[in-house]
Amino acid sequence: MENLSKEEEAFPTPPPYFSPDESHIGQDARIFHIPPPSPPPSFFPGVVCTGEADLPLTVLEAPPPTPRLTFVSYETELFCYPALTTCPFCKTQVTTHVTYRVGGLVWLMCFLLALCGLFLGCCLIPFFVNYFKDAHHACPRCQRVLHIHRRTCCE
Repeated sequence: MENLSKEEEAFPTPPPYFSPDESHIGQDARIFHIPPPSPPPSFFPGVVCTGEADLPLTVLEAPPPTPRLTFVSYETELFCYPALTTCPFCKTQVTTHVTYRVGGLVWLMCFLLALCGLFLGCCLIPFFVNYFKDAHHACPRCQRVLHIHRRTCCE
């Protein structure tokens, strides 16, 4: 009993409840009355319940309505990969749909590979790699092109 935790000391177990019946008439029966639980808190905003029947209810003023939330675009520039942005045409926040198309860097790399002696189809490798292509960002909702990220040799 000396090794009780703080929780057990703070909340001791209640004594058992025995109801009087015919079997306990001649015996010393211990009857414990447990008070009813307190009423639950009110879930109605602005209404405070005191639990007393003779007191009037106090109605508090409702809080002001919350302002409407607006979306913020965290991307300032669109690069090669899909990004979260706000479409200026349909005014919704979307993740862009990216299509890759052949641009100037693909032709430059093809020409450089051909100069290095890679003829037999190896100079066509940049046409199949998205890293060298231009990225066209489009809104998936209204299908309009939002931005074209053109690849350059300096990137």
